[in-house]
Order: sequence, then C-alpha cells, then structure tokens
Amino acid sequence: MTDESVCHQPWFAPGAVHKFIFLITLFFRIKNFKCKICNKGFYHAREALEHENLHTGAKTFSCKLCDRSYSLSKRLKDHIKEKHSQTMTEVKIHNCVICFKVYKNRSGLLGHYSSNHKELGYDYSAACDICKKTFPTKHKLMLHERTHTGVKPYECKICNKSFTQKDSLKAHNVVHTGEKPYVCDYCDKRFAHARSHRYHLQTHTGEMSYFCPNCGRGLKSLRGLTIHIKTCRALTCEDDSVVNVNSEPLELAGI
Repeated sequence: MTDESVCHQPWFAPGAVHKFIFLITLFFRIKNFKCKICNKGFYHAREALEHENLHTGAKTFSCKLCDRSYSLSKRLKDHIKEKHSQTMTEVKIHNCVICFKVYKNRSGLLGHYSSNHKELGYDYSAACDICKKTFPTKHKLMLHERTHTGVKPYECKICNKSFTQKDSLKAHNVVHTGEKPYVCDYCDKRFAHARSHRYHLQTHTGEMSYFCPNCGRGLKSLRGLTIHIKTCRALTCEDDSVVNVNSEPLELAGI
C-alpha cells in the first residue's frame, strides 16, 4: 500500500472524542465531574448536573419546542416523546450528545456546544472582522454582520417593515395576526411571545432568574438586576461609603 492510498483524515466523528473520554473514565473508575454543592463525584457531566439540580431545584433541561423545563434529562426526553412525537417526525430534531438538550436546527445545537461544552473540544465559534465580537456559530456571525451592512432580507408582507432575522419577522407578525400561542399553565393567560410568557410564569412560581453579586437578592429580569445593582449598598468601603458600581462594566457571564 502506497502513501498516496492512505487516508489521512481524522478517524473520529464529532462527539467521538467525548465518548472516548467517557469510556476511559469508566474503565479506570475516574469520577471527573463533581457536584459543586456536596462534592460527590460522577462519571458523566450530565449526571453531576442532574444531582446538583436535586440540591437547588433548578430545571436546566429545557424543551426548545414549548419552553417546558425539567430537572432530569430523562423527564425532558419523556416529555418530547409524549408531546412532540409528531413534530419530531415532521422536523429534524438536533439533540446534544452530552446533556440531551434539544434544538430545532443544527445552528442552535452548534451554538450550544460552543457555549457549554467548549472544554470538551466542541468549539464552532467565529469572530466578526469588523468589530471582533465572537459568536458561537458562523450562522450567528452572519446574522450579526447584517447589523454592520444594514441588510434586512426578511420583509413583512402586510406593512413592508424589514428585519435582519427570520425570528424577528415571526415575532413582528403577531402584531398583525393577534396570535398568542404561549399559554400559562397556572391561569391560562395567553401571550404572543415566549419571553413574556416566561416572565409571567415567575409571578406564579416566585422563581428568580438573576441574583445580585453584592447582596444576593433575586430579581426576575436582567433590567431589574441592572437597576438594583446601581443602588445596592451591600458592598461598602471601610468608611461606609458606597462602592461605585458604575466604575467597572457589569459582568454577567453566561446570561
């Protein structure tokens, strides 16, 4: 066999590296993933996350088809099978091989990998040549570049208003149609947008999504957190003068 006939392409497929590492940890009984609360060890990152959810009550496994969330990945998989089986036959569903989060398109899945599993070798990020801002996928970079070029390819057929993204056009269309597809599980109130629906649910559950790094107070919105931090007096100097929270930009990594 000549050198020319030998294939030099990598033998592994996307996700194979992670699966290989996982098998090695099982073979040597290595529990690399620790619970941040009780330090219990696990073989798989998903198992550690599910265990932490038992401590915190967090619902980190979210359905991208209807905004329902669960503490356990199995509950999410059962939900998708029960509620969205028809959708899954009509639309190709993309799921994360690590934490089983589900996405409607490949772009969303790649963005999830870059944002959450980069340390495992999943990095599909790209940078804007104009402002150097980075994005988890080339598709998101393309959408961002339209803010520089002014290109708005998606036009409303009713009022001719144009948008840079297809999702923005869909959100705009409810202004004309009056459609409100998002229903509250507690009071049956309907909403046109998923964001408004999620915020309303917090009025029933009392769930706080954002927390002040100074005093720990919980806020329901990023805007509320930003306003609170400007007046928070939890951090004081020795002479009791208030620290200038505006002297440094607010860091909200992961939000």
